[in-house]
Amino acid sequence: MGSVIEIAFRVEWERPVFVGEGDLLDQPIMGPRDALRCLQERFPLRFGQTYRDAINACISALLHECDPTHARACFIVAYAECIVTIDDLWQDITCD
Repeated sequence: MGSVIEIAFRVEWERPVFVGEGDLLDQPIMGPRDALRCLQERFPLRFGQTYRDAINACISALLHECDPTHARACFIVAYAECIVTIDDLWQDITCD
């Protein structure tokens, strides 16, 4: 018989990460579960190494394989990269 994999759905960070659209950062991301959902469902750009690192770190945190603060840092980096990439794409479109 196989082993049971314990998943930490209730793990939360000390401080939430706030995300949103435009200048309105009104959506709190409370932990790796919220971050994983955000990455998979709400991220407009779902590619690149930083994005994959964030996905993997959140899954690892939920499986107790890495520190949730590491997953938080990876999520923040992926979110920041996404925002910068979107801003760059918007600049390219509006400057033509």
